[in-house]
Amino acid sequence: RQERQGKRNKGFVQRRVDLKGRVTEVYSQLLAHLRWSFVALEQIWLNSSLLSETGDIFFLEFAEIRRLIEGIDTDLVEQLAEIIKLRRSQLAEHAQINPVPMLVYGNTPPALPLRIAPLSPDHTLQGIAASPGQAVGRVRVLRNLQSIPEIDKEIILVVPYTDSGWAPLLVRAGGLISEAGGRLSHGAILAREYGIPAIMDVRNATWILQDGQKVRIDGTRGIVEISNDLRPE
Repeated sequence: RQERQGKRNKGFVQRRVDLKGRVTEVYSQLLAHLRWSFVALEQIWLNSSLLSETGDIFFLEFAEIRRLIEGIDTDLVEQLAEIIKLRRSQLAEHAQINPVPMLVYGNTPPALPLRIAPLSPDHTLQGIAASPGQAVGRVRVLRNLQSIPEIDKEIILVVPYTDSGWAPLLVRAGGLISEAGGRLSHGAILAREYGIPAIMDVRNATWILQDGQKVRIDGTRGIVEISNDLRPE
């Protein structure tokens, strides 16, 4: 009876995880379509000289974009260049702010070794150091939660992003590499709680790295090492 109950509970949890993954996937698709619409709109405005530089549209608020589309706010059009210039300068200033400390409250992270062996890779990827520690393992690329393979501490998960739906996978993995996110992203926080190394903001990681490829990750310095003798099986 307990075994049947355990199976039912496991099935319920799995269905909830699948649902969470599906909701996240649809939400991400909607955001992607919204971004594509903004990019297409920006190209029209670049061609008409309303905007002067690629990326300008992302320094405007949604209400401002709507007013520009309606074409009834001449004052906004006249001030547009200054508004974008100001917000670009604010972004540059914010980039100089001291980074968030590794520990705000909770358990003190593991002390860094006095000497870290230098990396001598044939190829490296650089990202944001999000959870300290080193790990060597086989890459498992997951672009969504629709088909989840067996995962253990020998697996280094490579994902496009992380949210709460990925938590059951991270607790079983030996390390994490994510294309998006920073030190305060959901995956980075979980990795620190679980005590596994994590590197965020590794661009195109899910396309550069391959299933079965052996890598060493350094979550202290944000480095992924790939060597010729660590090729896919």
